[in-house]
Amino acid sequence: MCHIFPVSTPRKVLLCLLAAPLIVVGLVAGVWAVDTWAAGDTVARNVALAGVPVGGMDRDELRTAVEQLAAELPPTALTIDAAELHRETTFGAAGLTVDVDATVEEVWDVGRRDPLPTPPLRWLASMFTDREYPVILSVDVAVLGETIGVLEGEERVPATEPTVQINPGDVVLVPGRPGREISMNSVVQSLPLTLDRVGEPVAVDVERATLLPVRTDQEVQAIVDQANAITQGEVTLVVGDERVTVDASEFRPAVVVADDGPGAPLRLTLDSALVANVLADEVPTNRSNPTGVRFTVDSGLPVPVPGSDAVVCCAPEAPDLIVQALLAGQREVTLPTTTVTAAQGVEWANTLGVREVVGEFTTNHPAGQPRVKNIHLIADALRGVLIPPGATFSVNDTVGERTRAKGYVDAPVIYDGEFKEDVGGGVSQFATTLFNAAFFGGLEIPDYMSHTKYISRYPYGREATLAYPGVDLKITNTTPYGVVIWPTYTDSSITVKLYSTPFVSGRQVSQSQTTGCGSVATERQRTWLDGRVENDTFSAYYECEKDKKPTTTTTTQPR
Repeated sequence: MCHIFPVSTPRKVLLCLLAAPLIVVGLVAGVWAVDTWAAGDTVARNVALAGVPVGGMDRDELRTAVEQLAAELPPTALTIDAAELHRETTFGAAGLTVDVDATVEEVWDVGRRDPLPTPPLRWLASMFTDREYPVILSVDVAVLGETIGVLEGEERVPATEPTVQINPGDVVLVPGRPGREISMNSVVQSLPLTLDRVGEPVAVDVERATLLPVRTDQEVQAIVDQANAITQGEVTLVVGDERVTVDASEFRPAVVVADDGPGAPLRLTLDSALVANVLADEVPTNRSNPTGVRFTVDSGLPVPVPGSDAVVCCAPEAPDLIVQALLAGQREVTLPTTTVTAAQGVEWANTLGVREVVGEFTTNHPAGQPRVKNIHLIADALRGVLIPPGATFSVNDTVGERTRAKGYVDAPVIYDGEFKEDVGGGVSQFATTLFNAAFFGGLEIPDYMSHTKYISRYPYGREATLAYPGVDLKITNTTPYGVVIWPTYTDSSITVKLYSTPFVSGRQVSQSQTTGCGSVATERQRTWLDGRVENDTFSAYYECEKDKKPTTTTTTQPR
């Protein structure tokens, strides 16, 4: 058609040569347009997705093909190399999945959004080779993190935060230590974002990161220095008219390093509950029965008897005041007191479950002897005494020294292994009776001592003597109920009943030997209401005549 132009032959040739490409492009574009129109709403010709031909598929068919590839992806092998660590897993375990929606959109848009003349040219190229596209991947970082943790196993060393160690003599720093783990950031950055072939193994090289403690040793050392400063020397607690000096080291176990979270500085504080324990041990007015409520027995039923109003330490805010004072460097703290009324004491006593006899024992003695007066005096002094739950009762602390001023008289005692007389002789008859009531009542008896010579009116190996202030009888109430001591007597016997709520009972199950002297071990079996059974052993020693030796110590034991 070049001959239609009125030009010379050379020019005709030149114009034809110049027009040829345009003609070819026009022809390609025309054929592309016809082919595209004929293909309709389908994927472009000769498109392959991760090696799978998808050209000519409609949108639903394309999604099905992508979902099939997604289903084949999880078993794909994934190797993670981190320096000396070599770990193998799968795409599925690592949280890698095919992003179906993104992949469908990417493939569907092939040939549809490119500006001219790119689409016709790509269409022409597709006549000679497939157009390859990868699947697009997504990663669940949470799943990946769990898998990395499992793969790393014991090779993962978490950072150790610096802490404090509380010793009897001081508080010391326990330095922190760095840790080491596979870097999650490195793993995420190294994983492929797309995949050309599903099922082909993939290996990535990642880094191991050093984990540093959140807190530095210097931060914790500052707390240690402060803790040592406030728990040295003495602290004076002022309670009403009393001044109690406490070694500040008693508060050391209460030291706490408070961490309020990232960005907040560490701070020193003390555990108020542990400070309250120190207060209870050190301040004598902090008693378990401050009003001194006792009990009487009316028609066989225990009834509280009011004591007196009592000003006691301390008001509930006292432990917190001590904490504040110590942290401020103060060495004297005035503590608020509180008043417990006699009526409140009775109200409290009524909650303790004192209702029936849980332990009882009787011993006999000759009537009309001076020692009987002493037995009756100590029984009268202890009648109705309450042992609160958790408290330890002491005969010597409660009765005090037995003196003539209190009405006690001279009576037989064992003095340095010899039978003599002294003020208060005979009170061991009461001690032995109380000991056995507690023995069969299943109570703890943490402090007791037998006579050094066996006396036939007492149960062999199961008796107790008294000598103020060194030889005592103590009973600890480990039950959740109150225990009331209720002695009664006749001219020739003393009986001690213990009132409470049944919780535990005791019985003798064995004894090591039954001769008149030497060591004796008496085994008791205790049985709780819940069926628990435990055994404990009580020891006694009776001198034999051949054991008698001169001594430079003196022990008086009332008979």
